[in-house]
Amino acid sequence: MTFFYREPLFRGRCESMGRRFTLSKMPFIVGHTEIHIGDDVKFFGKVDIFSGRIFDHPKLIIHNRVGIGHNVAFTVNKEIVIEDDVSVSSGVRFMDTDSHPRDAADRIANLPPGPEEIRPVRICKNAWIGGGACIMKGVTIGEGAIIGVNSVVVTDIPPYCVAMGNPARVVVKNIQEPVRPKA
Repeated sequence: MTFFYREPLFRGRCESMGRRFTLSKMPFIVGHTEIHIGDDVKFFGKVDIFSGRIFDHPKLIIHNRVGIGHNVAFTVNKEIVIEDDVSVSSGVRFMDTDSHPRDAADRIANLPPGPEEIRPVRICKNAWIGGGACIMKGVTIGEGAIIGVNSVVVTDIPPYCVAMGNPARVVVKNIQEPVRPKA
């Protein structure tokens, strides 16, 4: 079912798709997000992708060798970029907007958030996002950073740090860069 139906159907929805993409369940997509997927990307379960009509071309860009766990959701109204070799655990939420305006009168009037309230999200290479974490608008997670389980990230996280909590705070700095065997 996946090989003959789910994967080709999802490939047809993507703007670009790399080689050796695998998925186990059909992603649930609402909106007009432009999806770009690199080589060796794996979706290990249910993935949701949502967007509104605030910007004309919201983009979800997933680079090479990225693993996305079960029950991961992306709310994309501008841009979310996940760079090479990132691991995303189950239950993680990525949001480049709060999905509602800050002003109470605008919320009561059921207006969408203004363009100034939407800021892109970037997860740099070799980062690891722990289960249940929420990555909020405007955040950049540095190269090799680790985000703890159930953390809510509202500010940038420097490279090679461990951050956890609500709101996430850096608890360990300058962790060792992984040593990879030569191929």
